[in-house]
Amino acid sequence: EFPPSSAEQSENNNIAEETMSNARGEMRRRGDESLDDSSQDESDSYEEKAGPNKGRQKVSIQEATKTFRGMSISNVEDALSQKGLSPAICRLIADLIIAPEDVDTNFQSLSEAVAEIRQIMRIPEICFGRDTDSNNSTTNLLSLRFGDGIVGRTDEVGMLLQASARAQMDTESSHICLIGGMAGVGKSYLVDSVKDALMSNGWIYLSCKFDRLMRNQPLVTIASAMESFIQQLINERGLPDGFDADAVVAAIEQSLSASGIVVLSDLVPSLRVLYRPIFAHVIMDDSEEELNYVATETTHDDDDDDVLYEDGISSANTLRNRLHYLFGRLIEAISSVEHPILLFLDDLQWADASSLELLLSLLISWDHDDDATQRFLIAGAFRSNEVDEAHILRRYIQQFETTRSVSVTNIQLDGITKYGTHVLVSEALLLPLRLTRGLADIVYAKSLGNPLFVKSLLRQLVDENILRYSLSKKRWVWDINDVKSVSVDDNVAELMKHKLLRLPNEVQNALKLISCFGIQVSNDIISMLCTSSESSSEAIITYLEQAQEEHILGHNDQVYKFAHDMLQQSAYDLMSPEEKGACHFRIGLHLMSSLSKEASYDELLFTVVDQINNAKLFGATDVSMDVSFAELNLQAGKRSMEVSDFESAWQYVVFGISYLPEAKWGPSTYELALGLHEAGALACFVNVDTKNLQLSLGEIFENAARFEDKIKAYYILAQNLASLNRANESMATVRFVLNELGEDIPEEVSPDDVEAAMMSTQQLLDGYSKEDIVGVPRLKDEKKQWAVKLMEFSLACAFMLSPRLLPILANRIINILVKDGACKESAFGFSAHSLCLIIIRRDIEAGYSCSKMAIALLESFDAPGSLHRIKTTLQNFVTFLVEPIQSTANVLLESYEGLRATGDNEYACLALNMYVSQSIMLGCSLPVIEIECEEFALRSLRLHQLQYCRNMSSTHNMILALTGNEEAKNPFNLLRDHGISTEDDLLQESLSSGRSGLSLHIYFSRLFAAFWLKKYTEAAEFAAQYRKLGRFSMRFIDIYHALYEGLTAFHLARCSTDKAIKTEWMGVGENSVDRFKVWQEHSTWNFENKLFLLEAECHRCTGEDDVADSKYLAAIESAQRHRFLHEEGLAAELYASFLAERGESDSSKTHLLRATACYEKWGASAVVNLLKSPE
Repeated sequence: EFPPSSAEQSENNNIAEETMSNARGEMRRRGDESLDDSSQDESDSYEEKAGPNKGRQKVSIQEATKTFRGMSISNVEDALSQKGLSPAICRLIADLIIAPEDVDTNFQSLSEAVAEIRQIMRIPEICFGRDTDSNNSTTNLLSLRFGDGIVGRTDEVGMLLQASARAQMDTESSHICLIGGMAGVGKSYLVDSVKDALMSNGWIYLSCKFDRLMRNQPLVTIASAMESFIQQLINERGLPDGFDADAVVAAIEQSLSASGIVVLSDLVPSLRVLYRPIFAHVIMDDSEEELNYVATETTHDDDDDDVLYEDGISSANTLRNRLHYLFGRLIEAISSVEHPILLFLDDLQWADASSLELLLSLLISWDHDDDATQRFLIAGAFRSNEVDEAHILRRYIQQFETTRSVSVTNIQLDGITKYGTHVLVSEALLLPLRLTRGLADIVYAKSLGNPLFVKSLLRQLVDENILRYSLSKKRWVWDINDVKSVSVDDNVAELMKHKLLRLPNEVQNALKLISCFGIQVSNDIISMLCTSSESSSEAIITYLEQAQEEHILGHNDQVYKFAHDMLQQSAYDLMSPEEKGACHFRIGLHLMSSLSKEASYDELLFTVVDQINNAKLFGATDVSMDVSFAELNLQAGKRSMEVSDFESAWQYVVFGISYLPEAKWGPSTYELALGLHEAGALACFVNVDTKNLQLSLGEIFENAARFEDKIKAYYILAQNLASLNRANESMATVRFVLNELGEDIPEEVSPDDVEAAMMSTQQLLDGYSKEDIVGVPRLKDEKKQWAVKLMEFSLACAFMLSPRLLPILANRIINILVKDGACKESAFGFSAHSLCLIIIRRDIEAGYSCSKMAIALLESFDAPGSLHRIKTTLQNFVTFLVEPIQSTANVLLESYEGLRATGDNEYACLALNMYVSQSIMLGCSLPVIEIECEEFALRSLRLHQLQYCRNMSSTHNMILALTGNEEAKNPFNLLRDHGISTEDDLLQESLSSGRSGLSLHIYFSRLFAAFWLKKYTEAAEFAAQYRKLGRFSMRFIDIYHALYEGLTAFHLARCSTDKAIKTEWMGVGENSVDRFKVWQEHSTWNFENKLFLLEAECHRCTGEDDVADSKYLAAIESAQRHRFLHEEGLAAELYASFLAERGESDSSKTHLLRATACYEKWGASAVVNLLKSPE
């Protein structure tokens, strides 16, 4: 690679004239008058204007060459220098005219000369090892010059810039660039090299670095990148040109809402400064959730922790989802097409599982659509030699690479090339490439091109005085044989360790101290250590400043930071294991004394606990303080769970338990042991760590002294069993606990029991208005609270396993509310009773009234997550029976946003499924719904809600059939990784796995498509399969099954010649008519046109043509008035068929045209084509 290839030489020849012209311009600017020879041709000379009063002078370079020939190089340089030429030009000309005595430094080709000219143009001072931008003091002269530029990475820089360009333009995918390589190859340097270029084009640069010693502070690393940006917003510094800070501040508040800002402020504290009014007052956000946070209150008392922790048992997964959602919304609010975000995550090999899960969520949970303005690129650097197949990062990388919506750019960095090493050495010494050729060859051979190794080796040569600056020669000099004799270590770490060993002991000790904190330590921590130790702050800072001079540390207003993590590792490894343990323990004890009085309690808590725990790993502890250490670990574990970092929480729990005495369940540590094992069980449940979950629960069940102390453990066990699809065992666990709490739940429930329970509930609620329910006192009895919580949890299992249990559980919950008080879970008792009134008694009015009580009660508790969840459920069973569907469909979209904001991804995706179903039944544009359906299916998959992705794919397939695009797309491509390629595959899987809900959904989708495409026999078969599989529960889908089964039955009855068969079909149709008569009484808007159409078809079958005629017209008018476009078309089509049978062809054609117009507006091209076909 050195010298350049023939192709490069050809290019160099082309630019030689330009570069030499620039060199001549340099001479002209210096006003050289002695080199004048007017006898030469114009082509061999250059012109100089010496001043306004001087004539033109022509100077011949050829004549100058004759003049200098025979002189020494130094004399030539001096002569040229006296004319004011730069040292680089002087040396270049001298070496071109007179060959140096050292053959190795001679120019070997024209290309080499051109390359040197290029280098001089780029770095004018590159000749005598002297920085023209400095004051040329002795200190500057003796320092190697490692610039900010990057060497030998042209291709890799191009790949990173291309990835950023794709991220800025692409709306279909999220983008991540993974940069692998060994320590020291320049992974961070690569990203830094494009930082300024991107920021000058409007990009926002955020960065953070993971640390091998400080890995347990939950999500603090990624949050630190956001914290830095919020500080930039506050200070209005470091932002790209044209960045509208005020608009972004407003966008963040609108996107997150007040409650979201408060939640994120635990991890991004500067939000409290940016949004002071939110934290200074009691406010009401968009979701009507009342907040009462005061900016000065930064500590958490034990009672508050217990409340948050107990809520976490029932919503542990939603905590994580909510935090991920809020981080995504924060990025969405900050970024735009004009100002994309580059988020650089360094040292990913040390990232904790929670951070990697957040990273995955940001990538795959992103809502991509054509109107989206957010743009971001994640760049992650990691040591590829430390990430084997068993490493946790490898699993996440595989997920990135196999996710269709994530675009991955892989960059693997090895050592720089030999030529790159030449350039790096040349520029470090400020000498031309040819003068450092021999030195660079040896450095490359010893370093294998590792940039960090190259720099460290050069510094080692300076430290050993082998590479030194000569004041007489004004350049760096060396003895090549001495360089060859230098022994180097096999790895960078050992090389750096030897460098540190040459420092004074005091400096080494200071570096050892701060290395215990990882890659960086704050000034505040240094001050605390000095305050509580014998060392003075001034002394330690002096030693750290000496380390700065040696390029070991960097420092800003807030932190001391090692220049490279290998330096931190080397400083840390200067200590023996015993010394490491003692140092960590000493630090932990010193900082404990500041813990209670520090405003930043949480941050210091994690620092103290990590230091104490690291000390224990090396065998350093104080048994007399073990209980205190266990309590601190429990606090850290609970705080970790509050920010959804359950992996770190488990690690703190393990350490906390290790500090307990052998008789840990004794009186003195009983509560502490119980708290640690409860926290451990919850963490393991969320982490899906079944083995350790069983161990934690077993400890509690075996050792807890009171049954009340086991309830949380049983609750976690029931949730775990349910998550494993062991609903019967989960229900049995709940029943056992409820029985112990005095709420006997029978295993078998008879119809008489159901009726008795519903009568009892009705008597309990007699005389209670909605306002009375809201005003019920809050439930204080802890046992009763647990009873209601457990019954609320079991409602879903009861609905699936034993629906007769539903009224029993609803009755018990409402009984506790009336007699003892209400909690937020009480609202679900009302929603269950509402369903029972509608499904069992068919009392829609009473059921609807009860549902409103449930919503009002939840609103009084300011529980937005539960509120949106209960609204979603009621939309599917109750609300649409009374309120216009057009209004209820929009509520589902609002619920989706609310559920995503609270982290309930399961119910959020359920809301999307119901929204699509209701939109179809409303007659909304099918092409629009098809786009939404495709996007929602992908969104469900990204949110790990496979069951709803399955449902949405089936719905999408149905829409494609109606629009005539079945051949264009396969909606089941999303499910291929799960063994699903067709709807038949999906149906077979749902039937074999017992997913009755999915099977019902598929059968209804097929019924709906078959009916509209005039495949009535198939429609009847699908309707029968639906009825056979599931009970009629008054769900939204059940109502429409009744409609299309009834219309299909009347068609088949009309076409049948067999009297018995016709009678059978008429019975099915008339059953649908009877049902819609009842439903129409409660919602004329939703059901009147459907009833008219069913009645018209019924009268047509019985030969009552006059009645049928009026009913058809009423159905058309009602559908139009109530905005059911497709049903208006259907009524017009069936009426046209009826008129054609009666011989009224003109009127029939008119209504057929009306039907066609409706279908075209609906977007059902396949249905339109059927009407237009001759058949």
